[in-house]
Amino acid sequence: MQTIKGRCLFVARILIFALVAVGAIGNSWATSENTDVSDIWWSPAEGGWGMQLVNTGSFVFATVFIYGTDGKPTWITGELGKTGAEPDTFAGAAYVNAGSYFGGPWNPAAATYRQVGTMTFVLNSVNAGQLTYSVDGVVVNKSVQRQLLTHDDYAGDYKAYLTETATGCSTPPSSVSVTLPVEMHIVQNGTVMSQVWKIDGETVTFTGAYAQVGRMGRFDSTWTSSLGGSGTMSMVQMTNEPYMFMARFSLQNNVPGCQQIGELVGVIPR
Repeated sequence: MQTIKGRCLFVARILIFALVAVGAIGNSWATSENTDVSDIWWSPAEGGWGMQLVNTGSFVFATVFIYGTDGKPTWITGELGKTGAEPDTFAGAAYVNAGSYFGGPWNPAAATYRQVGTMTFVLNSVNAGQLTYSVDGVVVNKSVQRQLLTHDDYAGDYKAYLTETATGCSTPPSSVSVTLPVEMHIVQNGTVMSQVWKIDGETVTFTGAYAQVGRMGRFDSTWTSSLGGSGTMSMVQMTNEPYMFMARFSLQNNVPGCQQIGELVGVIPR
């Protein structure tokens, strides 16, 4: 992030190591087809109902928790395939199920299902979407967003790899892609976060605010380098799993003005 002979350090490294890699890690924040929609979704103005989406590749299984005409809790399911439309759209059949009373013995013959209509989910942005479904001729259209359950804790020491593309650099090459190993130390206290990246002798310190919607996190920060560089960085689509995390980042380098966009995958060594 500092300059070496007028070049951004990351850009210089591509000349040093000859590491040219476009998407070597790939869309680490996504499934194989799209931004991962797996989450609990709801409408904040209509507490008491919601849905859970499980996204595997180009398929989504939806469970929608609603209320019947008698006001009693009920649920419908959807088996949704990606349509290819933009923005990312999943559509398929909607079903209702019936089965044995939970307090009695299981009767396989009582387990039935029937198609009651269709269901469509459109991902308008990372954290917001549009749900449309029909049940026996009644059509419902709802704007939904990811539901926050708790703030994830990213604190730890990680071994990571990042893949990025730097563009708009003021000195040649103006655009370049690179993959690099990173040692990371993350400290988090609620919505306050700091990250320290060690990259081939350079130490970069990020400090800023963490926010979360559903299972996706965001970290907006300023950074400084042990070699003299500075700038801002936004880390988005952060997801946290046991011993690892994934994220996408956009970094502005004040010298020499490069815009660096990439992905990051980190694991905590056992």
